[in-house]
Amino acid sequence: MHYPIIVVDWGDAFIDTDDFDVKDAAKTTPVMRRTVGFLIAKNKHGYVLATDEFAKKKDGVSAKMFVPLGMVKRVTQMTPTPEE
Repeated sequence: MHYPIIVVDWGDAFIDTDDFDVKDAAKTTPVMRRTVGFLIAKNKHGYVLATDEFAKKKDGVSAKMFVPLGMVKRVTQMTPTPEE
């Protein structure tokens, strides 16, 4: 099976180990990411993507990634949804 390819723009959590003052820390925002992958599923929690399809199994995919729905800013579908 083939899956549609999508681009997800989303805000990611991060850690900064530098010293900081509280005033500057209060202005912290998420790191914006742009992730491209095969859309495996979308559920009430977010998007499930994979980086690879492989032929050993009918629905074989690898490198699963999850993007929480609350952090998604935009989703762009790059390929049509394949017919099953």
